[in-house]
Amino acid sequence: MHRPISLHNGSSDSPLRTLVLLLPSAIDCEALSLWCTDRIGGEVAGWATSLDEGVACCRRVQPRLLVIDPAIAGGAVERGIALVREGAIGHLLVLDARPMEFRLAAILGEPATSYYSRMAPSQSLAAAISDMMQTGRRAFDPSLAARIRRTDRGFQLDYAAEQRSISILSQREQQVMRLLAEGRTVKQCAEMLGLSESTIDNHKSRLMKKLGIHKSSELAVRAIRDGLLIM
Repeated sequence: MHRPISLHNGSSDSPLRTLVLLLPSAIDCEALSLWCTDRIGGEVAGWATSLDEGVACCRRVQPRLLVIDPAIAGGAVERGIALVREGAIGHLLVLDARPMEFRLAAILGEPATSYYSRMAPSQSLAAAISDMMQTGRRAFDPSLAARIRRTDRGFQLDYAAEQRSISILSQREQQVMRLLAEGRTVKQCAEMLGLSESTIDNHKSRLMKKLGIHKSSELAVRAIRDGLLIM
């Protein structure tokens, strides 16, 4: 059972009031809410442990910042990005359990979207959240920020330091890897993605070569380890 959204009273003209949390557990939400109040000096407008409830809250409150943990549900980050695009939130912060390159790479091209992990120093995270809400500037986890490059095509992740990161896979290859890691057969993958079995086999061969994986059984281990598949 999900605890319903808890809205707090506060001055509507407070610059740091409109912060919404969308996290997997009520304890997590309450702890981060207290942390934000203490470290940032702002009041959390609401929180939820259900993706649908969180989206509804954002559309109603229209917060300056939404903090979302991808572990709350499949497609959570995509829903958050959609809220930015429709103007329901001012900024999105994706807060991962640990730094995950493929997730960062996937959102670099999105405006008003930042990325941090819980492993980042608390002082850095607090300063980043405050700045996001006050200025709208994007911020990235310190462990990965040095590898982000601003190019003519926007922000891009430099893969030189980790040639076999999942982030080097194409979106289609990531889809195929996730399905295979879930235990789907090549035929099932083909049916789900509307592709031929030979095309799925080609994607599988290419992604395994890119990642240096030699056995199909290693796909699930790698997908779970790097956060592509959440168990």
